[in-house]
Amino acid sequence: MDASHTPLTATTRPPRRRPRVVAAIATAILAAGLLVACAPAANDGPSTSASAVALPDTVLGEHAGWVIAAMNGAKVTPAEAEARLSAPMLEQLTGADLIGVFTQLGSQSPWVPTVVQDAGDQAVIVVTPASGDALDMQIVVDGDDLIAGLLFTPSAGDRTPAASWAELEQTVNGFAADTTLVVTDLTTGNRIAAAGDGSAAGDERSQPSGSMFKLYVLGAVVNQIASGDLAWDTALTVTDDVKSLPSGELQDVPSGTTVTVQEAAEKMIAISDNTATDLLMATVGQAALQQALANMGHHDPALNTPMLSTRALFQLGWGTDAQARAAWNEASTAAEKQAVLDALPTGLPTVVATDVTTPVWQDGLDWFTTPDDLVAAHRALQKMATTDAGAPLRGILSANSGLGDLGEAWNYVAFKGGSSVGVLGGSWYLERADGRTFAITIQGSTSAPAQLADQATFFGQVQDAIALLETE
Repeated sequence: MDASHTPLTATTRPPRRRPRVVAAIATAILAAGLLVACAPAANDGPSTSASAVALPDTVLGEHAGWVIAAMNGAKVTPAEAEARLSAPMLEQLTGADLIGVFTQLGSQSPWVPTVVQDAGDQAVIVVTPASGDALDMQIVVDGDDLIAGLLFTPSAGDRTPAASWAELEQTVNGFAADTTLVVTDLTTGNRIAAAGDGSAAGDERSQPSGSMFKLYVLGAVVNQIASGDLAWDTALTVTDDVKSLPSGELQDVPSGTTVTVQEAAEKMIAISDNTATDLLMATVGQAALQQALANMGHHDPALNTPMLSTRALFQLGWGTDAQARAAWNEASTAAEKQAVLDALPTGLPTVVATDVTTPVWQDGLDWFTTPDDLVAAHRALQKMATTDAGAPLRGILSANSGLGDLGEAWNYVAFKGGSSVGVLGGSWYLERADGRTFAITIQGSTSAPAQLADQATFFGQVQDAIALLETE
């Protein structure tokens, strides 16, 4: 679902001096979903030892350029700063406060952008100073093209990587949030590493998965295509009744816009488009979604029956109808839950991103999986990809690796991540150059969302696992 987090205020923490490693991980989940890692592009910039890259040619990119210019000493008035901030941001800091942050950072200028991980309305931009350690600038823009989130943290590149599987497991076991990380050798079927309370082989303790449930939606689509009920080029129409909140793009297109099934599937996976997801869910129907859960190896499909659309999750989790949410909590059968979903309002959603501030997964409002469920889902999709109906799957699943370029050791990477308030996770299927295949899953959940704020460290464990797998 990749829901909005509380708008992040501009703040800084002292950079930690640690051995540098290459950071190419999409880690910030500020207002939407896991970011799309973009390859650096050449660009002129201030003369430093760092090589600058181009910022996106978008509203977000323009805001980011303005922030970096201010960090480098460009004159900014409080009024100019406040004109760029959303109302929720202005409730937390003034223009003068933001200028104070820029002044603090100015002592290390000039700053240049050296990595850009961009998903349209949000990005992580690594900014490297003339001297000292780099920072991850996490920036979000809202529907009014204003800055809705801005956070500076020590770059993931300053994190000391794990040198062994034992060290990796120890780090994950020490996380404040309930976190499970499992690394599986798919060639042998053995687990290489397992950390967290839910990591034991055969453990069926499920955790919320956020948008990783979209793997099952993709499987349901392929099943419908295989049966002849759907085709990749079938045109689907975006309506007010199917529009959700970001992440994604389709929520912003005029109702009546058509996209093909394949276009919707590509957006659902690559940029975690929630409206594209709900459009596909409405097209295939609940029966096909439940069948996909079973066919793709979910250990208990009833946990996600009926399967929530992202729109329904927003409505129940953060809408104003407390009775609907209570009815969902009290429902004891799938039929009772379906009745709650059927009664939800139609038309454009009234929930807005700034409403999405508190965890709701504890009330059964998410999609629940174990590590083995996610591994089975990836394996099932790769098997479907060998069929005529599933021919586009490998391209769809590999459009966003979630980690940037992994290097020559890896021939293929499929990825889906997920987040909500108090929920963070990712799942990978990897094919090594020597033919061995692996899967990595990480799932974190907490009632205190701040425990998942250091997403560079969280997803850095996956980066470390992949580095260890290169020589496994």
